Amino acid sequence: MHFATPVFLILFPLVLIIEIYNYVKNKNRNKNLINFSRYDIVKQTRLSNKIKIYTKLLMIINYLIIAIFILALARPQIGEKTDDVLNQGTDIMIALDISSSMEALDFKPINRLEAAKKIAVDFVKTRKYDRVGIVLFAGLAFTQAPLTNDIMSVANTLMSAKIGMSSIDGTAIGSAIATACNRLKESEAKSRVIILITDGSNNIGEIDPITAAEIAKNFNIKIYTIGAGDPEGSYYQVMDPVQGMTFVKIEEQDLDENTLKEIASITDGKYFRADNTEMLGKIIAQIDEMEKTDMKSLKFNLYQDIFYKFIMLLFIMIMVKILLENIFLRKLT
Repeated sequence: MHFATPVFLILFPLVLIIEIYNYVKNKNRNKNLINFSRYDIVKQTRLSNKIKIYTKLLMIINYLIIAIFILALARPQIGEKTDDVLNQGTDIMIALDISSSMEALDFKPINRLEAAKKIAVDFVKTRKYDRVGIVLFAGLAFTQAPLTNDIMSVANTLMSAKIGMSSIDGTAIGSAIATACNRLKESEAKSRVIILITDGSNNIGEIDPITAAEIAKNFNIKIYTIGAGDPEGSYYQVMDPVQGMTFVKIEEQDLDENTLKEIASITDGKYFRADNTEMLGKIIAQIDEMEKTDMKSLKFNLYQDIFYKFIMLLFIMIMVKILLENIFLRKLT
């Protein structure tokens, strides 16, 4: 409960002081009472038990009337505090490679795509005041989720990403960057970021990665690139006509680290290399720290006056007092 004019609450100790003073004063006055030699004379003037009860009840009601009156003066209110965030946070597009090479099993015990999805979801869930979107790409790049504050929706969309969603296999890094830029170019956020996760090199698409990076720079978009995969090669699950489903180790030959580094450098971002799930998690956490936005907010107090309820209660207590004094007590005396 909140009080609009709490200064009136100081009346409580003031009333208490007055009551203590009256009590002491009356106690001293009782010492000077006349002593009667005969008890039967005083006995005739004793009050009945009913009168004593009603008198005490009347005294309690008087105290309640005073307390309710003071609370009404203090204007009690109920309500809640709300925050209005001023900063617009960061707009982030996650560009995730879903080409067939992401099936590599070097991110034990799961493949590269599943590891990237899990770490990306954990990252997304930390972005309380940011908007996040998703671009998936293989031979084609497409927006799977536009920029939104609905973090759980983005997380669910990420988890549903799978290899084969693109009708063409390959790695269109330039197209992925261009698609993400198209979503971010109209953004009014303080910071605009693309997180690109891939294990290959640009081998298809209508725009090359360096040109796409220059476009991102013109829109003041920062790109963090993550190269996924074990440099020593990784195992893939393949169908052998003789042995059936088996695992084959293939040496790494596709990841174009130089291009990923240049993309990051052009846009004032940073390149990372991840060859296992733990390292990928640390990289995402590092990006999360680098892109933290200092949020400023205005606090609004939404309160509703309820002093009128105390006024109604005060009126009821006064009516009870009148009834006690003028009806019940009068009949007993």
